[in-house]
Amino acid sequence: MSRTETSSSGITGRTELRKTICGMCSKSCGIDLHFSEGKLVDVKGMKEHPMSKGVICGKARFAPELQYSPDRLTRPLLRKGDSFVPVTWDDALDLVAEKLTGLNAGFGPEALAVYLGNSVGLRDAKRLAMRFCDAFGTPNYSSVDALCHWSRTMATDMTVGGYPVPDELNSRCILVIGTNPLDSNVPEHHDIMTALKQGTKLIVIDPRETPLAKKADVFVPLRPQTDCALLLGMLYVIISEELYDRSFVEKWTVGFDRLKEHVKAYDPERMSRITDVPVSTIYDAARVYALNRPASVSQHIAIDHGFNGFQTIRALTILESIMGNIDVKGGGKLTPPARVNNTRLAKEIHPKTIGLDKYPAFVRYMNQAQGMEFPDVILTGKPYPISMMILNGSNPLLTWPNTTRTEKALRALDFLVVMDLFMTPTAKLADLVLPAATFMERTELCDYGYFQGVPSVALRSKVFDPLEDCWPDWKFWLQLAHRMGYGDQFPWKDNEEMLDYVLEPTGITVARLKERPAGIPYTEERHQNYLERGFNTPSGKIELYSERLEFIGHEPLPNHHEPLESPVANPELKKEFPLCLLTGVRVTQYWQSSFRNLPGPTRQYPEPLAEMNEATAAEKGIRDGDMVKVETRTGAITIRARVTKDIRPDVVSIPLGWETSNVNALTSSEGRDPITGYPAYKSLLCRIEKA
Repeated sequence: MSRTETSSSGITGRTELRKTICGMCSKSCGIDLHFSEGKLVDVKGMKEHPMSKGVICGKARFAPELQYSPDRLTRPLLRKGDSFVPVTWDDALDLVAEKLTGLNAGFGPEALAVYLGNSVGLRDAKRLAMRFCDAFGTPNYSSVDALCHWSRTMATDMTVGGYPVPDELNSRCILVIGTNPLDSNVPEHHDIMTALKQGTKLIVIDPRETPLAKKADVFVPLRPQTDCALLLGMLYVIISEELYDRSFVEKWTVGFDRLKEHVKAYDPERMSRITDVPVSTIYDAARVYALNRPASVSQHIAIDHGFNGFQTIRALTILESIMGNIDVKGGGKLTPPARVNNTRLAKEIHPKTIGLDKYPAFVRYMNQAQGMEFPDVILTGKPYPISMMILNGSNPLLTWPNTTRTEKALRALDFLVVMDLFMTPTAKLADLVLPAATFMERTELCDYGYFQGVPSVALRSKVFDPLEDCWPDWKFWLQLAHRMGYGDQFPWKDNEEMLDYVLEPTGITVARLKERPAGIPYTEERHQNYLERGFNTPSGKIELYSERLEFIGHEPLPNHHEPLESPVANPELKKEFPLCLLTGVRVTQYWQSSFRNLPGPTRQYPEPLAEMNEATAAEKGIRDGDMVKVETRTGAITIRARVTKDIRPDVVSIPLGWETSNVNALTSSEGRDPITGYPAYKSLLCRIEKA
């Protein structure tokens, strides 16, 4: 749509509006891109988009800076000693194919590990990368799924047969735990604020008193990593006071009698001592949640990143379930994903898949390796060598635990390929660096059903031709497959042709999606589907007591377990490191380790800050803005202090993603969740002193 006028944004001259789906984070909001004289000058929310409804975050407004950044990689680069020289894509692909062929003839295909991050196209690239790994014969495909989101998916799926998505706009009560939507999910925060204006009750569980927590009817400032104990204490109250939905529990759950007996050990008085939350607050949280139905739960990644993360999510889902808040309007929506064609070639789990021995539930559920195991395997050569790695849109030096060990592992590889938008710290270690396309230079499929509760698919349509020699990830994998002689197994000329194959069962085509930028529903939104076909579990009911978990050697009902570095479980360590460390807290201007080189975000939030309580700071002689040293068993960093009253006195919170003051220099690869293998980013002890 083009016209010549002065727009409401102050844009003059020949203007044009193009619609697409944002890729500045994983939420995939609808955006309107405003062009003036052919240049992108403004980004606004797409009001007709069914998920974001015109709401966007600050990151989306920095899309022009990303697109036009002078720092972008524009040519394949090959390492020559301590520097890089430009090469052609043909030379780059030939070299990768040569290395892979030598690998296959030597160590075997499993010596290749592939890891995909989110920053340059996890969606369609994932399909082709997994298919390539199947064709090549390596079982060691992994991705950001190895440390993000899928712990929640596994735990809820094994309980209720799906992923409950909060329907805040229709809730009478919203429970927020392990997230600050103002920084991490702006459309959800908008829905929560709208609901509060309608009189909806709010419970916030967080060691930090976030802006949302200040608006809560019940704020629960618990000790980090005691969420499971708190939730079990709430279950004790609800069950003992018979506030649960008796009819729903009797008809649609299994294991309630065992749960009822189980929670007797979790009385609020004892849970108060564990969580450091007043007994009255535990009762208040339980009663407000139980007496205001339907209620929804907003949970995000902070719960995943602990020693007991999986079981904490199970406890939370059980809480939702006994109140009948699953698959109902205003509760947790269970939306089926679009039925699409599978692009995998491998039909079963390869016995050599890394992580299968330690985390079989995760590996089998995800049908991929647990990538957090890669550094140890590379460094030890056990159970077999990994000598080559391809990283797409991932920056492990800033996002994986224990930076020192991660760097040592990456340097130990015989050949490392990194494909990204910029020369990241990880790319600087590579033997071959490949220039990627931005989200506005590629076409991808976005599905809003299973994870976002809107049964619709949309197309992230390309609005720019790729810059110079930048390629979308799907093109790299498709071209590499043909270089390796796998053309018969990759019959598509491009990803649009592949997507037509993927979408075939839905009757939706890429051509139709291009005509409908806001997306196309693949089914109607419905509630209480279980009345017709039960829940998608072996029993057809919600499995409060999980026989599947029991069968594979895990606890069938959730229990509270102290993490490896807990001040309770390890009092000797607490003497040396007296403070709880939270890492990875979100900053609204950034996404993971991305955008630190863009001027807009860095003007607004120029450096990482260690957030600490004013009492803790005073004890150490630290003032707001001082440089401090933060140290753990793993390492130490120097960082600027942010002194506030809005955090527990025993907690220090640091965001991730900066090369300087890299918080993952402090984190450990030990103490991970025993079911998923997720890192314990929220389960550490530290000490601070003025630098």
